[in-house]
Order: sequence, then C-alpha cells, then structure tokens
Amino acid sequence: MQRRHSAPRASHRRTTALAAVVGTAALAVTACSGLDPAEGLERSDAERHVVNLADASASADAVAATEDLGLLALRATAAPEENAVVSPASLAFALALLAEGARGETAASLDAALGASGEDRTAAYNALQGALAAHDGDPGVVQDDELPDRPVLHLANQAVLDDELTAEQDYLDALASAFDAGVQRTDLGSGEGKQVLDAWVDHHTGGLIEESAIQPDPALRLVLQNAILLAARWETPFQEHATSDEDFTGPAGTKPTEMLHGAQPWAYAENGGWAAVRLPYVDAFNADVLLPPAGTDPAEVSPEILTALIDALGTAGPRTVELAMPTLELEPPILDLAPALAEAGLGGLYAGPDLSGITTTEPLEVSQAFQQAYLSLDEEGTVAAAVTEIGLEASAAMPTEPAVRMTVDRPYLVRIAHTETGLPLFLAAVRSPQH
Repeated sequence: MQRRHSAPRASHRRTTALAAVVGTAALAVTACSGLDPAEGLERSDAERHVVNLADASASADAVAATEDLGLLALRATAAPEENAVVSPASLAFALALLAEGARGETAASLDAALGASGEDRTAAYNALQGALAAHDGDPGVVQDDELPDRPVLHLANQAVLDDELTAEQDYLDALASAFDAGVQRTDLGSGEGKQVLDAWVDHHTGGLIEESAIQPDPALRLVLQNAILLAARWETPFQEHATSDEDFTGPAGTKPTEMLHGAQPWAYAENGGWAAVRLPYVDAFNADVLLPPAGTDPAEVSPEILTALIDALGTAGPRTVELAMPTLELEPPILDLAPALAEAGLGGLYAGPDLSGITTTEPLEVSQAFQQAYLSLDEEGTVAAAVTEIGLEASAAMPTEPAVRMTVDRPYLVRIAHTETGLPLFLAAVRSPQH
C-alpha cells in the first residue's frame, strides 16, 4: 500500500503527510469503494456497560500481559535490521474480542496470554477501554495542519460477519456490552467484503492506514478488527530551530540524522546499562525513550529490565536531561502475527480451536492475523495509529541532581503509554530513523 511521503523539514511533515492524507482517504471511502463505514452497521440490543478501573481487579495483570504481548510482537517483525512499530494494546484488545467466544483449552490459552480469566478478563479490558474513552475524538484530526490542543486517543472495535455465518447472539451481545463493537455483514469472499474492511480501517485511522490486511476467501467467516489512533502534543514542545543533524549509528553504519534537541526536567532512569527518559504529552499520555547499551538490539530488552525502567520512571523526580533524539516517520510492512501468537502459547488458534461461543453451526479457526502501524514524531508531538485484524475461517518539579546528557545515536525503543493505567499503546524499535 502506498502512503504519503514526508517533506524534508519536520515542520512541514504534518502539513504534507497528514493534511493531504484524507483528501484522498475520503475519496477512497466514497468514490472508490462507495461505502460509508457506518452504513450497514448492526448493533446488538445489549446496553453498553463500562466498568470502572477501581472495580476491575485484574486490570493491572491485563496491562502486564499486554506489555508481554507487545515484546513478542516486536520480536516477530521481519528482520532485525529494520524498524518495527507495534501496538501491544491493539493486539490485546483484538484477542480479548476473540476470547469472548472461546471455550475449553482455547479459552484457557487466551486467558493466560491476556493476564486474566473469564469475567475478570472481560472487566479488565472493558475498564481499560473505558479509561481511554475519556480522550476519544474524531480520527480525522490527523488531517489538520496542527496537533489538537488536548490529546485524542481513538479506539474502535468491529466484528465483520460473513453472510453465511450464524453467530451466537450471546457473543455479539458480549462484544457490544463490553467493547462497544459494532457488527457488519458482508460477503467476506468477495471484493465487496474487502471494501467493507478497507473503509473501516481507513476511517478509524484517519487515513493513516488505508487498507485492511485481510484477504477475501470463500472460507472466511469472521473478521475481528481493532483500531487505535493517537494524536498528542508534547507538554514542552521541542524548538524547531534547535533541530539539527547528528550522527546515528545503525545496522547500515553511521550517517547524519535529523534530531530534536531539548533540555528539560524530565523523569530519568538507568538500569542494566539502559538509560530511559519519560516525555509527557500535554495530558494523560507519555512517551518513554529507552536507550540500550551500545551493540544491543532494542527489541531484545528483557521483560525484567523493561519493567524496572518503567517503574523507575513512574517514581523518579524530575532531573534536567539534555536530550537529542531523531525525528521519525515510520510505516513498517504489514506484520503477520502468527509467530507472536505462537510464542504467546496461542498457536492452537490456527488448528482446531474451540470457538463454539461464536457459533455452533460450523467450527472456526484463525486463518489470518495481521497488524499494521504508523508512527510520526517531531518537534510538536506524535501521531500514531495501528490496526489489528483477526480473520477466522470455517475449518474442514525542579531538578535536584546534576544534568545528564542522553544522545539517542544508536538503535533504541519508543514506548507510548496511557499514563493512568500504564497500558502500552505503541512500542517501536528504531534501528534506522526515517522521516
């Protein structure tokens, strides 16, 4: 799929790469496909029920499990020399939709991967989605020349049913009640079905991701879709005049790279040779930049080191950090989630799982599972989007310490999270900065 390309200067990137986005995106939905993503949308009669975080005892376990899923997905990306962007949260929510229809050993494996079981699992992901909903907004905000004054975090879920699928009403009710998921019906073996999937993806990512990764197949019976989009300003923007080139050493060698520069009292931590700084957005969200020891691939961070750094950033007082880090515009290839799912103990989803909670008329198994992601980072802030799709087919304060200097001049991690819950929204291994 072809997307917009960036202008040479960071200050113009959003105008050209994002403002131009949906002139074509809107035309794609209306002129090319002729479909409005809201048309044909069915709703269960089940009333939407939002669980408060305080009443979801397993929410912290769900966040920890989501972090683990993100690392598995990051390591499953194509090649160690390439950039990678994944959304741990999008993957977890898509699996949570699937888990509502799983039974027996299949349900147990999904519960293990998602960090909670049964009603506790449903309540945990319901509550996390509810916490994010406080920041919901129009995904088309990414068309604007400037980022919104307050962060926009848009999350959407959908189930697309093939015309031949007879779904259990309890399953559809659970999706609506816990996850506010709509339902569409179409022929998933046809081009028309592909257009339905494409239109939803394009709409809920503001055109940053234009097409579904799912391919039509006569055996396809159900596609579960999750989309997450973030548009957020830095609490303290970087000054454009301070942006300049510095050397960055990646797999392809050392070359001059456009870098942001700033010195602010930020939370800073070190552990196991890693250095980390937390950059807050104007409200509710933060980006953690995690720099490994020289010669260490960022995706190989251990869960223990990652957890220790995140915990330390959460409690650290402000310390002046003189930061230099690359500007970014990353749009990696479509990620096949099969290896990550296998590593998470979910390989059985592809071979005779028990998904009888979805339908009892024919057995289903996962045949396609993909994630697409986009990440842009410049002086003003961040725009990021991700879509996870699972296709199922019928189976025959002031600083108190001296300033430190942190120059991000080698492969590193970027982790974007919801501050209140710690839910990881995006995780990127940047090996060769691009914009």
